[in-house]
Amino acid sequence: CRLTEHRYGVSRLCTLSSCFPQQYHFVNMSKNWTEAQSYCREKYTDLVTIDNPEEMNRVINSVNLTGYTGPAWIGLEKGNSWNWQWSLEERRLYSDGQTGFSNWDSSVGAPHTADGNTNCVGMRDTGKWNDIPCASKTPTLFFVCYDGDYVFINQNNTNWTEAQRYCRENYTDLVSVRNQTENDLIHNMFTSGTAVWIGLYRDHWQWSDQRNSSFRYWAPGKPDSYDGNENCTVASITQILNGTWDDRQCGENHPFLCYDDPLILVQENKTWNEALNYCRKNYVDLVLVQNKEIQHWVENKAKNATSDHVWLGLRFSCRLKLWFWVTGSMACYQNWVPGNGSGAAHCGNTGAVQSGGGHQWVSLPETKELNFICSK
Repeated sequence: CRLTEHRYGVSRLCTLSSCFPQQYHFVNMSKNWTEAQSYCREKYTDLVTIDNPEEMNRVINSVNLTGYTGPAWIGLEKGNSWNWQWSLEERRLYSDGQTGFSNWDSSVGAPHTADGNTNCVGMRDTGKWNDIPCASKTPTLFFVCYDGDYVFINQNNTNWTEAQRYCRENYTDLVSVRNQTENDLIHNMFTSGTAVWIGLYRDHWQWSDQRNSSFRYWAPGKPDSYDGNENCTVASITQILNGTWDDRQCGENHPFLCYDDPLILVQENKTWNEALNYCRKNYVDLVLVQNKEIQHWVENKAKNATSDHVWLGLRFSCRLKLWFWVTGSMACYQNWVPGNGSGAAHCGNTGAVQSGGGHQWVSLPETKELNFICSK
């Protein structure tokens, strides 16, 4: 599905960063981490969350540093406990109890005591799991991606973060293992004497805006404090360190980096046309959801709605019998409740996302009054 031009105008395919570019702000005021967090939340959205190295570079290159070099607070802080979690953070993939499945290799003492070193997981040639350093690279260590199916990647000497990034760029993510059947299927994909990375990792760092980004960009040898004294994070803005991170005491005073959210949930109930007019008057438009990344952002907004569904910038063309976004682009990426987006008569209907459950889309009369999400 790729529509480039039609009677409603020119459409374009985009990602979240191109359609809804985040605005980053360097604040050259010396504050401790908590004060910086409060300032960002009051003036913008929050301290920055970073999802990949390109975003770290984009943050540094897009703000006016006024010649500043040195540490700047970002939104990563240390929590109170270590938690195992899957790289693929899509809760709809898991039934009750499935996130708790494990297959540790007790013969090697796995999982080992949390010490900041063995925080990523590989499946051994026995099918059992072992927690090992995330930076490990060996000729016998490969990885498995997930994209609706399992994909064995015949690429070794790859650490966990590199494997995760490869899977996210080319498929969906590193594989999750929900039960013994899936464990056996993955185990049968590789040979004796080898092992594979899976998507399980352990962490006790958390982002200020509660986003579940597992990306870490520590400088060599960092973090280096496990005694609870250095619980907050700075990005090192120098040519040598190039934005890599260091753990620092939260009471230190430094400049900081904020971001402004590209989407806003309006907790007022309006008809679809009223919502459209409100967004265009006060922001940019009703939100377009053109890929899974934007869908994820919309889900995070929708879960705080006061209505059961939330309007999207999606309407049905009775003449063409197709769904279109308010910009005129065709709805190529779709996330309908099964049987809801096709087959039935939708004239006079517009699109909304569930505020709970699976956050899928539904077709509703445009006269219904709901909360809505605007792009800024």
